[in-house]
Amino acid sequence: MDLFSIYFSRNLKVIIAEREGKLPVRILATALRNLESLGYTFSTKLIDVLRTWERNRFISWFERLMDELRQIKGINLKETLLYPRFPKKKMSIQESQFYLNTLMNSWRQQLLEKKQEQRILLLNKLRLRVIHLGSEADFYQVGMDLLTAKSSLTPVAREQLIWFATKYEGWSAFEPEAGQIPVRENAAVYCAALLKAGRASVKQLQRHLRTATDILRLAVACSEGDVSLKENTRFRSFTRSERRIILALLEGASDPLQDLFRYKGRWQRLAERLHPGEYRHRYPGAVAALDQLRRGERPLTFHGRVERAFEQKDNQLILETLAERPGEMVGQLDRMIRSGVPVQQVIGKMETVGEEVSTRALLRVLAHFGTRMQFQVRRSFFRKGNMANLYVSTQPLQPLNVEDVHAVTSTVEHTLLKRFALLPPLGNVYIDERLQEFSVPWGKRRASESLRALSRASWISLPTGDTVRFFLWWREGLGGDERIESVDTDLSGVLYDEDWRYMDQTSRTPLQSNEYIAANSGFIVSAPDGVAKYMDLHLPSVSRLGARYIVIMVNAFKDNAIQDLPECYAGWIMRQGPQSDEMFEPSTVQERIDLTATSRSCIPAIIDVQERRILWCDLGLKRQPKAHHPVGDNKADVALIARAMTELKRPDLYTLFMLHAKARGTLVETLGMANLVFTAELESNRVAEVAEYLTEGPPVERTVITPLEQEYIMKQFL
Repeated sequence: MDLFSIYFSRNLKVIIAEREGKLPVRILATALRNLESLGYTFSTKLIDVLRTWERNRFISWFERLMDELRQIKGINLKETLLYPRFPKKKMSIQESQFYLNTLMNSWRQQLLEKKQEQRILLLNKLRLRVIHLGSEADFYQVGMDLLTAKSSLTPVAREQLIWFATKYEGWSAFEPEAGQIPVRENAAVYCAALLKAGRASVKQLQRHLRTATDILRLAVACSEGDVSLKENTRFRSFTRSERRIILALLEGASDPLQDLFRYKGRWQRLAERLHPGEYRHRYPGAVAALDQLRRGERPLTFHGRVERAFEQKDNQLILETLAERPGEMVGQLDRMIRSGVPVQQVIGKMETVGEEVSTRALLRVLAHFGTRMQFQVRRSFFRKGNMANLYVSTQPLQPLNVEDVHAVTSTVEHTLLKRFALLPPLGNVYIDERLQEFSVPWGKRRASESLRALSRASWISLPTGDTVRFFLWWREGLGGDERIESVDTDLSGVLYDEDWRYMDQTSRTPLQSNEYIAANSGFIVSAPDGVAKYMDLHLPSVSRLGARYIVIMVNAFKDNAIQDLPECYAGWIMRQGPQSDEMFEPSTVQERIDLTATSRSCIPAIIDVQERRILWCDLGLKRQPKAHHPVGDNKADVALIARAMTELKRPDLYTLFMLHAKARGTLVETLGMANLVFTAELESNRVAEVAEYLTEGPPVERTVITPLEQEYIMKQFL
């Protein structure tokens, strides 16, 4: 990992300087033609600088760039490039000059129309992503964006942040201010990088690590563990200087006992590595707290005080206690109202602490209360830090008063509108109503950034056709620190009727059912170069059978979790019929999503045959569930989990974008009038082409945002 790979993968920019050479036209043109075959091109400024390079230096640099593109796109370049043997095989001098003239004419025409830096170049009806010439100042901002990210970073992004903290010379004298790192997990990663590099002081770390849990995350990050604290960590041995710093941080933490007992087992294991007895006189407060933890003398925690207030039915005490933690308070709004706390008092207190509550938490309140005017037979939710596992509660909820619901949602909307109004204006905005079916992104815990990600519980319409091919593509190799080989996966579908009664289950063996038309690719175990396992289902015949839902199941029969595979994604495409002779290349399918479940079994998607749409789940299962149970068995099974997933109400992108548009933009009714387009299509090029066709008058500088642009949405709108 270095400056080149980070800057290119994140911003499609490179930092190079002019030289005194002259690059042959055939070399430059052929390189650009190969880039075009991948959907990319160079900016005019970058081309001008590259013209001054020597041939050998350029070829070496270009090979590095193509290797980065291979990793980003996850494809075999030799099968895609127009000139795979470049630089041995090149365009002719006439072809090269013609191509460069055409390219530069396209640039001149579009640069006259659009003054700002372009992300897309139109060339012969192709939309090419532009690779720009960057700068040190802009690269510095890349690091700042990682540091100030509003959600937990992916493993790849964490490594990039560590590189900035420990190896980037531009940050050698940089010290973030208190509160500059909003996500505590990211703060732990950054501080651990400094600590391991021997560049951290207690005063410096105290700016970002304020609680005992923050300090635990620091120790976890130093031990290469899970800073979300979802999984246990085997702590490494710490040096004396590291132990002193960790104990000094714990000494300075206010009221650490509550956090110590929240993660009692982990703190006990960490204490064994810290040897606190050696520092009893130097850090008496920290040592005393760890001694009390060891004796099991549990204090009255925040949640204990909350429960006591509810038991006493002391409305004022409930409000005052929960107001200590605004994020916890908004999660208890429903309970407070059900417990008899007057709604006006709840709203009044919420207005005083609303600015301290995250945008995500407020959006969850809107989504939750949007369903509270109806009786709820069951509830389903994702626990914090464990977004791959769905939890289902069968405890019903009675509906709330309509006026109470409206009062809460109006207050939350007002808080969000006030917050969004402080951001830069958006101009004319077009919002696709179908975005109501797409969930807001909630985190970035994916292992890879090279593929496409979609928020769980998002509905996508199926393309035209009668047969859907759902496929699973994976490649073996080095996953993390372990080489993964011979992954035996099972892809099947479980059929249920409209009331979620079990009907049938496809086998992983090749099949042709007598009741409905289906096909399966069969057994595939080894995939060193990547392989796809697929399942074809003829939807009209499935519908005639009486089935409404098809729950897609993936099981890996080895010990590795699905997310441990170097590459693994699922997708779907419409076919003429099961096992038809149409060409099938998974890497070219637009409807493909990175699969990241943290278990050996998962539900990647659910197909609604009647509505012709598919629900993206990527839902991990702790154990292999049964497809159906005997009558009277009320255990949670596939039907219960899948049904809860289809009924799950999460904040949607339409609501988020609509609030932003109301606060700082102007809504328009057609694509052609918009500067900013929010579309439900997964491919932005098609939408941009339609928008340009509908544009009247001079061309419009337009940005198209799809649900797949998770990182951009989180950075700009959450």
